[in-house]
Amino acid sequence: MTNKIKMLVLSLTGQCNFSCRYCYASEHDKGMMDFTTAAKAIDLAACSGERFVLQFSGGEPLLNFNCLKKAVEYVSHNNLPACLQLQTNASLLTDDIARFLCKNNVAIGVSLDGNPEVNDKFRLFRDGRGTASAIMHGLDVLKRNNIAAGITCVVTAENVRQLPDIVEFAYYIGNIRKIGFDLLREHGRGISMLPPTGPAVQQAMLNVYERARQMAKLTGYKMVFPQKERIGMLQHHLICEFDHCFAMNGEAAFVDARGKIYACSSLVGNERFCIGNVDTGIDDDLLQKTCRIIRKSMILCRQCNVFGLCGGGCFTRWYGAAGSGPCKSECALKKASIADIVND
Repeated sequence: MTNKIKMLVLSLTGQCNFSCRYCYASEHDKGMMDFTTAAKAIDLAACSGERFVLQFSGGEPLLNFNCLKKAVEYVSHNNLPACLQLQTNASLLTDDIARFLCKNNVAIGVSLDGNPEVNDKFRLFRDGRGTASAIMHGLDVLKRNNIAAGITCVVTAENVRQLPDIVEFAYYIGNIRKIGFDLLREHGRGISMLPPTGPAVQQAMLNVYERARQMAKLTGYKMVFPQKERIGMLQHHLICEFDHCFAMNGEAAFVDARGKIYACSSLVGNERFCIGNVDTGIDDDLLQKTCRIIRKSMILCRQCNVFGLCGGGCFTRWYGAAGSGPCKSECALKKASIADIVND
């Protein structure tokens, strides 16, 4: 089983200048990835010669910007077929960093959980202060350099009813073009928080899409929602079921600061899902075992009457949730998105 890596995530460090209440990455290795480790990981993904996503993550990856910069330059110098992405809390962005990212076509995703009042209930500094002002400063750095970004909102039982408000806030910020919703993962610190219920998520998402239509009429441009974007691609047979789950398909590599490779970023530290390291590569037996575990766990999806448009759920949400079976809040999110597309 020689699979191509389509999604490579480099955790440049497990360290973070925030201390978010739900952080599932709180148990990641706190070391700083060196460039040698990053280059070995990139070479593993690039050896097929086919295009792959290279995402810089953490912790807060900008704490290790030196490694990020060298990795980006390595990709450029060797003309590697990588689509570059950065997931950041934005607080450490400067004009120089922003311009470097823009020049090298690094797409930027910023974590933001709502307007300042809502965000500051979850995303905190270690001393308990809210982080909204620091995030907004970073977004302003991007804006004054004419750089667009996407935002990702983590959804919990505490903020689910305020989700429509983040749509207006994104339009107010001005340079946000995409909004994604990441349901609480019950890993790391997330085990101490409650996930949203299915009915609450379904109603919230229907309200989100209605608010987005209203704002599009007022502003003249439409916000992109990855959840709906994926359904549209499934509807037109541009992608296949479980296309999003690179781990299930043996196409993902999440590399921690020490060079250990895991099947998914949500499973880092769980040795059951460690599939190799950058020095020896991916162990084929471990990879096949992981793929079998995920496929077997997600077989219930194929029995659902909306599977063709949903494309399947996220294994790590099912794996982390209490009990067994589907993650009801994820199913509700997808069903609401399908209903909105069908009725639009």
